Amino acid sequence: MHAQPATSNIRAIDQFRLGDEVADRLRRAILVGELTPGTHLVESVLSTEFDVSRGPIRDALRELENEGLVEARRRGLFVTGLTRDDVWELYTLRAALDLVALDLAVERFRPVDFAHLRQLVKTMESAVIDGRMADFAQADMDFHSAFYERAGHRRLLKAWQGLVRTFRVLIEVTDIENPDVSSIVREHRDILDAAEQRDVALLRARIGESLDRALGIFQRRLPSKEPMTATCLPPSAMLAGGASEEGEGASEEGERSPRPDSSDPD
Repeated sequence: MHAQPATSNIRAIDQFRLGDEVADRLRRAILVGELTPGTHLVESVLSTEFDVSRGPIRDALRELENEGLVEARRRGLFVTGLTRDDVWELYTLRAALDLVALDLAVERFRPVDFAHLRQLVKTMESAVIDGRMADFAQADMDFHSAFYERAGHRRLLKAWQGLVRTFRVLIEVTDIENPDVSSIVREHRDILDAAEQRDVALLRARIGESLDRALGIFQRRLPSKEPMTATCLPPSAMLAGGASEEGEGASEEGERSPRPDSSDPD
């Protein structure tokens, strides 16, 4: 498989989607490491690079600050990026939301929903063959969003939608960096099989395995002085409704490793 070459996220954008596009491009640039922690984000410079006025830049930076990807210091706004602990929080939060979404959706799925999921898995399979990793990641994202859309829970869907843009990038990164991308297709077939059987326990287990794998891949790519969060509760344990044997065995005290002080005042 030959993945398509990556392109820079810092470039002129569609004038009709200014705010969203600026936020999306900056978010992606931060999460993939194009904009590294400590980078000073200057409105005038970004305005020139994106070829937009400062208004959309300011709105985008405010959104990213709310997401914890940038922070205000004495001399302006700086990239903070994600630590391994941050990624652990994202994936375990997603597992907590999945726990509700899976239980609700599996009883509400109809044949047309399963057909849609099967088509998304086929899209992923063909994208692997053609090396279209952006399309692969989008189909992957759509697959998981389908559970939230079918759950019939408006507030749960809204909570998921608040994470979608971040997870869209995380999924693309972890899919690309997986040495066996075809295994992700098989993984999604297993998830679909469990959903079609309406086997909630098996479905939770399949999703948990997928989230554990993705968490490990993304954590390993982050240079950090802090230890890996192996002693923390993994996403699979969240989906199982409690601490797993692995999580319990990793820390006899049963306590999570203290959060490191990663602040770097400027």
